[in-house]
Amino acid sequence: MTRLRLEIKPLIDSAERLRAEILRQLPTHQGLPALAERVASAAREAETVSRDLNKPFGLHRLPVVFLAVALVLFVGWVYMHFWGVSVLTIALPDRDAQELRTKVSRAHRLLFKPVIVRGSREAAEMVAEGKVDLAFVQGGLPMSADLPRLETQQPEIVLWFVRNGKPFAEVKRVLTSLSGEGSHSVAQAFMKAWKQDSHIEYVHDWKGLSDEEPYAIPADIDAVFVVKDPADERTLRASERLAKAGFVMGSPDLGARATQLDYLKPTTIPAGYLLSIPSFPPEAVPTYSVATYLVARPNLTPRLLAVASILIEGRPPSITSGSFDGTISETSEIFQGVEALMGILINIVLAFLALLGIEMLTYRKRFHELNSLISLISMHQSSKDVLGVTDPERRRDNLLYLSLCSDLLGLVSSVSGYYTQENSSLLFNNLPEIIHQRCDGLKINIQLKILHATIDAPSLQKPESNSAVTN
Repeated sequence: MTRLRLEIKPLIDSAERLRAEILRQLPTHQGLPALAERVASAAREAETVSRDLNKPFGLHRLPVVFLAVALVLFVGWVYMHFWGVSVLTIALPDRDAQELRTKVSRAHRLLFKPVIVRGSREAAEMVAEGKVDLAFVQGGLPMSADLPRLETQQPEIVLWFVRNGKPFAEVKRVLTSLSGEGSHSVAQAFMKAWKQDSHIEYVHDWKGLSDEEPYAIPADIDAVFVVKDPADERTLRASERLAKAGFVMGSPDLGARATQLDYLKPTTIPAGYLLSIPSFPPEAVPTYSVATYLVARPNLTPRLLAVASILIEGRPPSITSGSFDGTISETSEIFQGVEALMGILINIVLAFLALLGIEMLTYRKRFHELNSLISLISMHQSSKDVLGVTDPERRRDNLLYLSLCSDLLGLVSSVSGYYTQENSSLLFNNLPEIIHQRCDGLKINIQLKILHATIDAPSLQKPESNSAVTN
């Protein structure tokens, strides 16, 4: 089916032919040809506007482009906040990878990609350089204060074992974990606080001590210092071997200096906590817990950091984890999300309407010119009445004059319609409607005047006065 379209070229030709006809049939009326020329000029200007609208760039395309871009961004925002799955890389030792998988199985719209590292020091370096998004870092290691972090709910415990209760002054060789990692760094901080750091030699063999394979503790090891989870099976295995080798669990008391290390908190290991039979330790031992932090790279969004906080939850998946029990906090978050959604939609609509208003300013002048043409035509036809006109020549001229004015109004209305056809956004404005209404109303008035030509009105005469007065 062929699309019906209003062409501007015939409108221009019609306006020029109408001007020529006016000059031929009404040569004494100078105002009407000028009006016809102005109507033709308005049609030519509409043709220029039409060519501009076909250009790839222009102010008229700005509202549509903005609306398209805004809708794409809005859909992307909705997807990221409600359906999108975020992928975060996290640095952690291989021994913690399985525990991570258990925790993140409950993560909603969040996937973690583990990056295996040797220990907390390497993890801290990678997250500071932005190579990974998150890292578990044990307290005691140097970290930038600018990195966002969350403290985990499962801190590790300082474990201090001394062979046969040997006096501290005789301790020379201390077994600990990997060099430069969490346990070693905390051990160095403790030895420095005890003023013993100058003559301590470290043996980094905790992995062998806690391994499942048989292990013989070297005879020259005087003490063992590690920061571990006492409930871990490897820690329990190493503690049993140390107890059989004659090591005694001591209290790593720092006194007032403990307040200088912000990652330490006083705690107590109950009697028999590491080994029930025989009881090890035989009595409660005061010690310290060492905080472990979930550290994020610089510029990680607060939303991702908040979602990633599931990693620090120590609770296993609940049987009701799939259900939804709304709390005040969750309800507040839902309403905040709805408010944000509505706010974005309202701002998009307001911005779109504002851009439409800017575009309308470019058309307002053109429609005002058309409106002025209608007013001029109205002024010209107002004095061309045919009712009561008995002179045939004058009556013919007036009828022709009114008919030409009606034709000019039809052309003005068509030019207005052409603008609306070329730019459909004008439908949101009432300027074209005003032009059409004024043209139709004035044409009806002119047609009524033309119909008056069919009425024979009696000539108006002065009534004769009675000369006789009846007595």
